[in-house]
Amino acid sequence: MQDRFTHKNKVGRHRIPWKVRKEVYARDNFTCQYCGKKISRDEITVDHLIPLAENGTDEMINYVTSCLACNQLKGSMPLRDFARTMNFQIENLPVHGDPVTNNPLLPIQIRLLRRKIIEKGRLEGTLKGTRAQYKLEKEFRRAFWNTPESLSLQAIFPNLPGQVRIMIPEIQAIAKNKREFLLLVELAKSANTRNLIGSVITTESDVEQVVMNIARKTNDKALRLRLEQALKRWQSALMK
Repeated sequence: MQDRFTHKNKVGRHRIPWKVRKEVYARDNFTCQYCGKKISRDEITVDHLIPLAENGTDEMINYVTSCLACNQLKGSMPLRDFARTMNFQIENLPVHGDPVTNNPLLPIQIRLLRRKIIEKGRLEGTLKGTRAQYKLEKEFRRAFWNTPESLSLQAIFPNLPGQVRIMIPEIQAIAKNKREFLLLVELAKSANTRNLIGSVITTESDVEQVVMNIARKTNDKALRLRLEQALKRWQSALMK
């Protein structure tokens, strides 16, 4: 989803890039996720789980592979009603594009917790509008605080603010050494720079180089300022 921590989702109808369509089709094994039919090239489509008419987002997390017949039958019908019509379980639908659920390096308990929240949002039709990501992150944060994983992180990192502590599993999955870990922690302290973690900065990244390059080249003044502040705090942390 767009702007994970600044809460601006893409709504309205946009052209879905072919690269994105191919990724959705491949993950769904070229099979309609509603009726279970293997789909030919002429009949394969991407459907919006929460319809655009219901203010569903036009983003990967709201995409699913559908045959043309199911897509046309569903139209702007709410997902819960269509699931009842077609006799399929919403919890069996795939989740695409979520940085937590789709990250195999994260603990399975965290990924399942996140997926459960996404399933609930689909069932109730609440993962919609420009603030869909805000709702998801809020629900995830609230649920995460009550888990053994959260209590463990609180004991290990008592001085970190909650919005940073909840990012520690994702940071640990990316960081290859202490320097990268400390830099990612500093990035997690601001929503603008936190957006980079798991999207621009991944397990394959040279974290320091990526951050330096963005700070030098970005035209976003707010992002550049936050990156410069994070880099200063990081340099201080390295000296301790």
